[in-house]
Amino acid sequence: MSHHLKANLAISIIAGALAPLALAPSNLWPLAPLSVVLFWHSLNQSKHTKQAIFTGLAYGLGYFGVGVSWVFVSMVNHGDTHWLLATVLTFLFCGGFALYYVLFAGLFYRFKLHHQYPTLLFAGLWIGLDLLRGWLLTGLPWLYLGYAGLDTFLAGYAPILGVHGVTLLLLMSGLLAVGAQAKLHFRLGLLVGLWFAGYALGTIPWTQPSPQDPIKVTLLQGDVSLEDKWLPQTLAPTLGYYFKQSYLHMDSDLIVWPETAIATYWDRVAPAFEPLNALAKEQNTQIISGTVIRENTEAEANYYNGLIAFGAEEGQYYKQRLVPFGEYIPLESWLRGAINFFDLPMSAFKLPLQKQGLLTQKIGIAGNICYEIAYPQLVAQQAADAQIILTVSNDSWFEYSLAPWQHLQIAQMRALENGKPVVRGTNSGVSALINAAGDITHIAPLYQQAELTGKVTLMDGKTPYNTGLNWPVFLLSIVLILCGLRRNFMGSFPIRLKT
Repeated sequence: MSHHLKANLAISIIAGALAPLALAPSNLWPLAPLSVVLFWHSLNQSKHTKQAIFTGLAYGLGYFGVGVSWVFVSMVNHGDTHWLLATVLTFLFCGGFALYYVLFAGLFYRFKLHHQYPTLLFAGLWIGLDLLRGWLLTGLPWLYLGYAGLDTFLAGYAPILGVHGVTLLLLMSGLLAVGAQAKLHFRLGLLVGLWFAGYALGTIPWTQPSPQDPIKVTLLQGDVSLEDKWLPQTLAPTLGYYFKQSYLHMDSDLIVWPETAIATYWDRVAPAFEPLNALAKEQNTQIISGTVIRENTEAEANYYNGLIAFGAEEGQYYKQRLVPFGEYIPLESWLRGAINFFDLPMSAFKLPLQKQGLLTQKIGIAGNICYEIAYPQLVAQQAADAQIILTVSNDSWFEYSLAPWQHLQIAQMRALENGKPVVRGTNSGVSALINAAGDITHIAPLYQQAELTGKVTLMDGKTPYNTGLNWPVFLLSIVLILCGLRRNFMGSFPIRLKT
């Protein structure tokens, strides 16, 4: 391996590792465009396609190796996996998603020789592959660079173009600074214009406060350990905590229990909830909890990771995006039983056959469970007719890693994209109330039992993103890729169609 290639790979790994540090909890947003610029430099230093591919692999390994390192924590501490095997599996996991940057690097290097504006090609390919990563094989819609833009003027674009639009503008900010072919004064003028427009867009109230008064919301954070959560003897004391705190906070309009707070089949315990349900109805208090919902009580019944609403209004919601290996096992007949990590409790959930609507109507609540909040289009489709977005989770799997804070930041972006407040209830943190501008107004501590209460302003209306979803950014990425292709582009390929 030449000295030149070694230097290129080192720069690419460092560039990839910097990108997650632009996101929560570090929130060093300038590292996002810096990461892009370093990767751009490395790719342009590549001598041939193979070298470019290795450069992309190095960037992807740095990116995911730092950004999703919490996979190792969940396997070792909660999946009873030996640290050496967990290291190998984590490397394979990160390497699998690094293939997106391998593909990116190969396409960019191959096409840039036939493109008049390589910076536009770079940005278009990046966004296109980000969209693909969030969809293919259920997707990994995590670590998008656009989340780094939450605390910048570029956040003003989120209600129009979503997180992918903010990613595009962060990319262009880095490339305009050092990589574009235009003259310096033009590049700086365009850069200032993009950021100033973001500031101006951020002053537009895309949604409006509801005529209803702000509601009082209480989040209950039980902090039940994963090792004890599904044990039969743990159910009674766990429900005892949630019952007691619900009775104490019956003056709230909405009380939220976290994901699978009711750690058994709902039909088994529903009769025990009748006194609480009756009082909540009398007080006009809405209570929502995560639980396991069965189609029926037969041994072979399908069961779902769900939300149950009772009290002021009754409703159910079934989770629509399941976490691979955590909630279902891909290639189950091969992998089930191979190692303990593939036999985690409740790892055989099913998907609902129908799309899920609003969880409740009196207060228009769009429900989401855990990982679902990371899917921008899914949340936007549900939140369009809602007044508030509810998400419950159990991030105890990842302990004091980056994951709980990344997850919270994702919820902030969903609030901003949809112009709706987000209520986030978790088992162990980070539980929080987020306003329609994406700002955290109330937050609970990690790994403590906590009761978090605050006022939430309900919002009516839709943002442009609710209507257009990811389509405008997708079409823009296609335009960026195609607009600079030279006329002799097809003639450069060794294989030609016969006429």
